[in-house]
Amino acid sequence: MPSVERDLRLLVLAASAGSADGWSYFGLGHAFVANMTGNTVLLGLAVFQNHGDLLHPFTSLVGYGAGVMIGSLMAGNIPPGAVWSKTVSRSLLLEGIVLLAAEAAWIAIHLHPGYRPQLNLLLAAVALAVGVQSGAMVQLKIPGIVTTYITGTWTTLLSSVARFGKHEPQPKERLMLQAAVLSMYFFSAVLSGWLFRHLPLAVGALPATAVLLVAIVGLVRQPSDTE
Repeated sequence: MPSVERDLRLLVLAASAGSADGWSYFGLGHAFVANMTGNTVLLGLAVFQNHGDLLHPFTSLVGYGAGVMIGSLMAGNIPPGAVWSKTVSRSLLLEGIVLLAAEAAWIAIHLHPGYRPQLNLLLAAVALAVGVQSGAMVQLKIPGIVTTYITGTWTTLLSSVARFGKHEPQPKERLMLQAAVLSMYFFSAVLSGWLFRHLPLAVGALPATAVLLVAIVGLVRQPSDTE
């Protein structure tokens, strides 16, 4: 599989993570499902605050951690130099199914407001799903690129830009991909904000559709686990 096609998949996955973070923060208790740095800070701040919210960031951290372990186990050991793997696509398919189920639950909760206490379970499910993506993508070992935790991508991009033009060669393709991943993450969050205002029932459909698209294309187009 050409690396260009892989990069396009990474951009779609970045969009899924950005939209999932927007969904969880504004709709599922002001916690993140991809940004675990933010959850750790929120959890720490809540310790000594009156009526501090420990539950939501803790739930997201636990769900994400469980998802990372599941994704890592499902993806397995990918051969060095592999551009993609069917095991990664299978992991993403699981993520997409969980996100789709979460979107169905999100619609049900909005149609029946009495079920709102179940939002914490929904947060755990979405965090678990995004964790599966993180655990699977780490196994691809793409330098400087992770589709779900953007702080690392920001750091490697700006570090590379700072060294650009010196004696250390910096691959332009990697810089462009990092910038594109950050842009997709940002604009997907913007789109989630728009959906919250104009079509709130469809907020969860954005990350679910993006992940399922990548998973299905990967399973159809990947003839073996060695490519």
